[in-house]
Amino acid sequence: MKHWVIILGCLMLGQLALADDDFSKETIKVTRLTSSMYMLEGAGGNMTASIGSDGTLLVDCDFAEMSEKLLAKLKELGGASPRFIINTHFHYDHTGANQIFGKTATIIATTESRTRLMTEQVLWHRSHPAYPNEGLPILTFDNAISLHLNDGDVEVVHYPGGHTDGDSVVFFGKENVVSLGDLYFAGMYPIFHPEHLGTLAGYLRTLRQILKRLPDDAQIVPGHGTLSDKAALERYKKMIEASIAVVIEGRKMKLTLEQIQEKGLPREWEPFSHGYRTTAQWLEVVYKSLKDVK
Repeated sequence: MKHWVIILGCLMLGQLALADDDFSKETIKVTRLTSSMYMLEGAGGNMTASIGSDGTLLVDCDFAEMSEKLLAKLKELGGASPRFIINTHFHYDHTGANQIFGKTATIIATTESRTRLMTEQVLWHRSHPAYPNEGLPILTFDNAISLHLNDGDVEVVHYPGGHTDGDSVVFFGKENVVSLGDLYFAGMYPIFHPEHLGTLAGYLRTLRQILKRLPDDAQIVPGHGTLSDKAALERYKKMIEASIAVVIEGRKMKLTLEQIQEKGLPREWEPFSHGYRTTAQWLEVVYKSLKDVK
């Protein structure tokens, strides 16, 4: 079982994060995307690295405890300590190493993500203190921002109200790579956080918007899960739409939540029932969120 599943499971139970010696067992897995871009999988959320003559750009940066291994892997790939870090959202499995690399890197995020990192937050019933100054984004934006480096253009777009209020999607235009952060849990049911202003409606709306602008052959780096493509993301969206339809139909039939859960989803969607949520848990989330969906 991957370390980030264990970590999140612990947080969901309100327990403390695993001790440092548990991180010592973790490695950084690399998937080459292009001649200069890589998907990195460590202990936390997935990362995307662009390495070139202008330096190393990193989308998300894992837990702080993984920073030494992450830096070693970047150097192995021909890079260096990140010059730029883009936070797709504030959650700590994606931003923990801000506090290490932020001493020299420019950290970029939405205004909302910086605000949350500046203040105490509660995630999975666990309180997290504000980050120190070196861990905070120093360049923020509200709608979108562009970077021009390593012979390519990078567009970072704010899609609020999906997973959190501060979600960003990172488009690497020439390379045809997109990093979705936790707006995409590849092969798993979605997670969004109402306490951080995430909604089912916003999640689905964002996926529809992203799919409209993606070329068919785009490589997609999810926040969690394996490297993906547009067809898989389209299937993910359809699964959410089908789940909503099942719950709406159940309500029309005056079924209770328990009866809807017992009935379940069509078999084609059952492969999503692993990782963070079972089908029954997901249907409960949809049931309680339907007032937001249009």
